[in-house]
Parts: sequence; structure tokens; C-alpha cells
Amino acid sequence: MIMKTTTNIFKLFLLSLVFLACNAEDPASLDADLHTADEETPPVSAGTFTANIDGAPYEIEIATAIVQDGVITITGVRGNETVTLRMPSNIAPNSVTNPYVLGGAEATYAGFYNTIVASGENLADVSEATTRNNLQMSFDDNMWVTDAATANIFGGTTTIKSLKSAHVNTGNIDSNGDPIFVEVTQEVRMDVQTSVSGTFQFGAANVAYYSAGGAGGDIFETDMTVDNGNVTLDIDTDNKLISGTFNFDGTETYTSTGTPLTGNDTDGDGMLDGAYGIEGTEIGFGYNPNDACSPIMPAGYTGYDVTNATWLAADCDGDGTSNEDELNAGTDPYEGNVDTDGDGVSDAQEELDETDAADACDPSQVEFYTNYESTNPTWAAADCDSDTIINSDELTNGTNPYFMDYLTKSFTEGEFTYVPYTDIAGPTARRGLNVSTHDVANKHITGTYNFISASVGEDPIRWYLITDGTFDVTYSVPE
Repeated sequence: MIMKTTTNIFKLFLLSLVFLACNAEDPASLDADLHTADEETPPVSAGTFTANIDGAPYEIEIATAIVQDGVITITGVRGNETVTLRMPSNIAPNSVTNPYVLGGAEATYAGFYNTIVASGENLADVSEATTRNNLQMSFDDNMWVTDAATANIFGGTTTIKSLKSAHVNTGNIDSNGDPIFVEVTQEVRMDVQTSVSGTFQFGAANVAYYSAGGAGGDIFETDMTVDNGNVTLDIDTDNKLISGTFNFDGTETYTSTGTPLTGNDTDGDGMLDGAYGIEGTEIGFGYNPNDACSPIMPAGYTGYDVTNATWLAADCDGDGTSNEDELNAGTDPYEGNVDTDGDGVSDAQEELDETDAADACDPSQVEFYTNYESTNPTWAAADCDSDTIINSDELTNGTNPYFMDYLTKSFTEGEFTYVPYTDIAGPTARRGLNVSTHDVANKHITGTYNFISASVGEDPIRWYLITDGTFDVTYSVPE
């Protein structure tokens, strides 16, 4: 009995030593021994996925593929970049000549190219497959973005054309006093005598024009006799796409169909009597054709009729001396009548007419008007026919400051990106999604793809060309 008790005490002693030894261990070490640390297992590749982006190989690091809510999503990842395809889970194989058309986020068949751009914080730069193409240009500080651009190469000539719908103010108002707009189709076109890439000058051979659209709309053409801007062409014969830049000065030329006014000048003040509604006449302006001092002419005016009795008897500067006596005395019958803007209409008359005495083009005048003061700096700097040439330059050029002889516009910073072209060899290259095989039971799908994507929310838009894409994947169903 004593021996048994002694044996038990010894066992308890040994257990206590083990317990003390265990308590002396670092708790963290014990925990590490008892719990193996979780290890991140890299995703298992779903198969192969390749592409070229803007001609450079896109070396996929890992491919994933899942099916969820009736949609197969295949993604290729390289660093922070991804290329993604989406398609219905019941998609069937199709011919290469009739691909499924890839679109953006809302499309049944969709393609995306995404990158992560570091800018303070990581921001997703997303581009979506699109059936649109791009031609944009800047003029008059406004960006012009196409609705559709097309190109063809035929007979050694490359033609690039782009259309855009626009709402243009007609200058009229409706019954509510609101401006009336009409929808017109604007157009830019370039014809370049080449079928190869390079830089080419606009002029007699290579021409461009911009049409503002609509009946009577402005058409600005490049000068046919001198070099005028240039166009660069980058022709991608593999994918049948044209990209490039351009700039040119466009000119629209007008031909006068007007004839000088004829008729009576009853009061001899140099303005014809006319009739209501006839511009440039006394009655048309609301002046009195029987009053030689209506309108009130400015100092220095000499357009009167010195043989007209009505004018001779009048006193047009209100100084108590008749016009006839002023002439005999060698003084000005209009002395003191100020014309600030030099438009030939005195400030006093402009106040009566409620026109702007500081605006050389208010009131507006007819094509054959000549009563302006050409040395007045306000008049000289104005452009009274709105043809982009100021009045003084019109006189120097021998053109009419009150007739729009021509308009000029500069078309700068033009750009066209991935515009599909046709040629004598056939139609544009087929782009989209082709499914070679689809084993629904084993969730295995193979195919090829090509698409152009446009960045989302960027201004200006960036465009990416994704080509030579292939996939051979087995997709899974997420838990």
C-alpha cells in the first residue's frame, strides 16, 4: 500500500514538472505549434487566354472563367491590366465570317480592357468594346466629334469621311418667342492621292472640306492652288483600319447677286425714298423721305444733292444757318453732329433709333452702302459682313466690307482613330467574337476575338485595338 502511494506521488511530481515546463514556453510559440498559418493559394488558371493590345503582345499571367446568372465571364490578367469577355452561357459555335458583335457594358456579347491608374488613389481606367469609330476635330475652340466615320482606298486615292448630326439655330423664333432649330448633317471629307501611310500636304491634289450641312449651309474647302495644312495616314492593312491627324484652312467663297438701289430722293439728303421693307432706304429705316435732315447725318457727310431745293432750305446742324448758306460760307452743314463708331449714322440719330452708337455695324447696312468713315478706328476694326475679315482689310483687299465675299476657318488638331476602310480587295475586316467549340456538359469553351474599345468617361476618349485574341478555358460555377 505504501509502495503504491509512493509511486502515485512520483507520477504527480513528474506531471507537475511537465506542466511547469509548458508554462515556461512562449504562448505565441505554442499557438504557432497548434495552428498552422493560412496560406493564400493562387487562383488556378482556367486555361489559356491571349491577345495583342495596340499591336503589342498581352502576356496573360492568369486566366479565370466563371458562369453565373446565365453569363460566362472570361478574364485574362496581367499585373493591373485585365481583358474581359462576357457572353451568354448557352452561346453556340459560329463561323469566323459571321462573328458575334462585341459591345460595351449593356451588350449581350461584351469586351473590356481595364487598367489601374495611380493618381492619388487607384482609379480604374475602363474601356469598352464599341461598334463606333472615331474622328474628332477642333475648330473655333469647339470639339467636333463624329457620329460615324468611314474610309475607302480605291484607284490609289484614300478618302476619309465623317458625319455628325447637329441642331442649328435658324435665326427665326416660334410663336412663344423661342429660337427655332433644325437638325442638319455636318460632314468632313479628305481625299488624298495615296494608298500608303505617310504625311501628305493639302493643296491642288489632296483636298479637304467641311460642310456645315443643311440647305445653303457653309462649305469650307482647302485652297486648290497652294499647300494648305496636311494629313498623316497610318494604314493598318492587317486589320483594315486607318488612323492619323490633319489640319487645314477652309475657305467659302460667295458671289454677289445684288444690284444697287434705284429710285427717288425727294428731300435730297442722299438716301432714296424707297418703300416699307426695302432695306437701306428712308422708309425702310423709318425715316422721313420729305425731311432733308431725317436721318441726322454726322459732321463731314457729303452725300447730299446740292441741287435739291428741299435740302438747300433745311438747317441740318440746327445752328440757324441754312444748308445753302453753309455751303456758300464754306462751312459744314452738319457741323457738330458726332458719329462715335464711324458708321455714317450720327450718335443723335442712333439714340432716336435705339441702335448702338459704339457699334460700327449697328444699324446693319446693305451691300452697296458707302457712307462709313474709313479712318474711324472703331469702324476699321469691325467686321460688318461677318466674313472674318475686318473692314479695313476688306478695303485693302479690294473686297466689300458690307458683303460676305468669303469666309475662312482654321481646322486644327484634327484626329481620326481606327477608322475601318474598304478597298478593292473586299470589305472591312471582321471583328467580334468567334466560338470554335463549346462543351456545355464539361463547361469547356474555345474561340477567338478582336475588338476596338473606347475609354469610359475620358475627354478626349482613348482608343485601344485588341486583336489576335484566343481563349481555351474551362469555366467554373462560384459558390
